Amino acid sequence: MSEKHERVLLVNPPESGRGSASTPPVGLLYCAGVLQKQNIPVGVIDGFIDGWHGIVEKAVKFKPTLIGITCPTYARSKSLEAARLIKKEVPGAKIIFGGPHATIMGEQLLKHYPFIDMVAIGESDFLIPDICNGVAPEDIPGVGFRRSDKIVLTGKRLNIEDLDTIPFPAWNLISPRKYSTDDRGIYNGVDLDAEPCGFLIFSRGCIGNCNFCSNKLTWNRWRCRSPKNMADEIELINKEYGIRHFHFNDDCFSTDSKAVIALCDEIVRRGLKIYFDIVTRADCVDEALIKSLKMAGCYKINFGIETASSSLLKIMGKSIDTERPMKAIRLTLSSGVQAGVFIIAGCLGETWKTVNETIDFLSSINGARISVSPGMMVFPGTRLYEHAKKKNFINEDFWLTDYNWKIYTAENSRLQLNIYAEALRKKKKLSRHFMVNALRYHRFLAKEAEYSVKALLAKCGIKKSIKKNKYKVAY
Repeated sequence: MSEKHERVLLVNPPESGRGSASTPPVGLLYCAGVLQKQNIPVGVIDGFIDGWHGIVEKAVKFKPTLIGITCPTYARSKSLEAARLIKKEVPGAKIIFGGPHATIMGEQLLKHYPFIDMVAIGESDFLIPDICNGVAPEDIPGVGFRRSDKIVLTGKRLNIEDLDTIPFPAWNLISPRKYSTDDRGIYNGVDLDAEPCGFLIFSRGCIGNCNFCSNKLTWNRWRCRSPKNMADEIELINKEYGIRHFHFNDDCFSTDSKAVIALCDEIVRRGLKIYFDIVTRADCVDEALIKSLKMAGCYKINFGIETASSSLLKIMGKSIDTERPMKAIRLTLSSGVQAGVFIIAGCLGETWKTVNETIDFLSSINGARISVSPGMMVFPGTRLYEHAKKKNFINEDFWLTDYNWKIYTAENSRLQLNIYAEALRKKKKLSRHFMVNALRYHRFLAKEAEYSVKALLAKCGIKKSIKKNKYKVAY
């Protein structure tokens, strides 16, 4: 047996959202729900709501013996700063890091940050109760820790096969109505911009195999909850907190179309007047599914298309042709449901020709809401990451910096990526001549010149004030 822990504090670090809106820390709330079920005192602090001063003040007041901090890769510097601050004020508490970055880069975290006592590897809803109950770390699957100056990793825990066995997230430990999304507009008389938003998870994992995604490293494979279990949570949030706008945070919501249709039927049967959006694959929707979704209150289906170039889709690992997405999007729009389309400008192998192929695709689906990312984010453990390492574009030391993420520019520069992205947004085809494109989008040339001047002045010890992006991005 190891030491037991009587009070657990779970922390979402400040400034860890990706914009003005932030999602509630659902992963931490699931862990808290398990702890509550076992009558272990637990608190949750969301730094997005409470700020830096608030998380320290609440941590001191709560007097935890074990502190769990979530660590997304893009916000790892914020997680580390939160751990430093809390450890200084509550030195006797043990700190465990969880989340995607801890799962993939746990050994590096333990090696370089002595204030981290443990890391959770993989699906860890039931891991913290084991620690609290005094089970020795070496006997707990999915834990990393130090022993005699050596780092010990016990390996990932087995998947939770029946997601219904996990208690509902501990919504009572936060204020659910403080969260919103960046959706805009009126739907069925409801102003989505003014509505608080509830965040839900129906499934874990994804059936895709994209080269830039680390989903499988965290969740291993796709699984979903039962329709009744999901509907029970929706009804609880709707009636307890008066929330009627929801976002499903699944990577591939409609993998099991029968389960989704059964969920929609359950929502309708219970008379729940809610509105929600989902993210899914184009090969996971059909007319019957969309009809059921709309009846249940789905106002938007978001598709991760990424590119309409068949050659790039093959490189990316997407086993889908361009005809299927076009059919799915048109079917969605004709059904009276909004369609969101996610595009990445700068996939491996991207050129002006492949950008133009995607522009042709986008021009044929008028009415869809298109979001374009200028470049691919490189995440540890992915095939893109391994490719980038071979190109000497990145190495493991990058994850010790305070950059939020790194954009892959080994093939296309930041200037080219911005030009590609703008051309896609405007649906205006590119020229084969780079300078023609650069002059057309000259504001990006001006921005690059500004960055060059700043770099030159910095070398000379002179600082020039340039408005900084909230997030530090490496190229």
